[in-house]
Amino acid sequence: MSLTDLIEKLVTEHKADPRNKIFISEEILLASATEETGKKVSADQLRKVISAYLNGDMDEKLEVIYDGAVYGCGLSARHCFNDDPEDDIDYEIDWQEQVDGSYIAEVRPN
Repeated sequence: MSLTDLIEKLVTEHKADPRNKIFISEEILLASATEETGKKVSADQLRKVISAYLNGDMDEKLEVIYDGAVYGCGLSARHCFNDDPEDDIDYEIDWQEQVDGSYIAEVRPN
């Protein structure tokens, strides 16, 4: 599925049962990082990048992938929490590590 399709699915689910937060799956994060960097990003790479961010060990190479993944969070937040998805939104991300080592992003508007 494309990033657009994945976000449309998330938005549809959110609109059916609105909450004050959304959960961005690893699938969306990977699609976003891949689309934004123009290179295939693996689950292992994404997990390494998020871990580095959380540990304060980010370098320029990792930051590009991180920014690509976070783009999907912002895009999702704009579409779920704004009346007009073209409007910017302030949001915060809480990274949640799963038992298998993957991450999901809990995103809520500020």
